[in-house]
Amino acid sequence: MRSFAKAAAVVALSAPLVLGGAGLASAAPDDDGPAYEKSVHSANANGGSCTRIVSGFKNGKAYFYKVTRTAGPNGAWGSGTGSHS
Repeated sequence: MRSFAKAAAVVALSAPLVLGGAGLASAAPDDDGPAYEKSVHSANANGGSCTRIVSGFKNGKAYFYKVTRTAGPNGAWGSGTGSHS
């Protein structure tokens, strides 16, 4: 039962990044400048984590955001930072 809870937590943490990536990909034609994106995902018997960093320009304005989510045997944690001009 414990491994099921871990697997469910990893799936729950990964789903927003997958859906967010689809939204970002569909917005690509409106981008008007350089952009950067990096995603890191990991999972093991003790839990999982994912981090995503995105920056670039859209409609002439700069943006940046970083989101980190982690789940383990003692619970889950998330953090996000973002900015735009």
